[in-house]
Amino acid sequence: MEQTNVTVNYWVSIFTFLTGLSVNEWVAVGGLVIGVATFFTNFWFKREHLKIARQQAETAGENT
Repeated sequence: MEQTNVTVNYWVSIFTFLTGLSVNEWVAVGGLVIGVATFFTNFWFKREHLKIARQQAETAGENT
């Protein structure tokens, strides 16, 4: 029973924090989320591109 009360307290505090934000603060949070998502998306695509480039380099080395 105690675990349920702790979980509810955390959710209520998060809800209270989020509903207290102004429009400008929501825009700032949204920009931050988009910036972080863009960083991780670029990181993932660069890593995949590097894997493909390495595979192509190994294949080119085997054909010579």
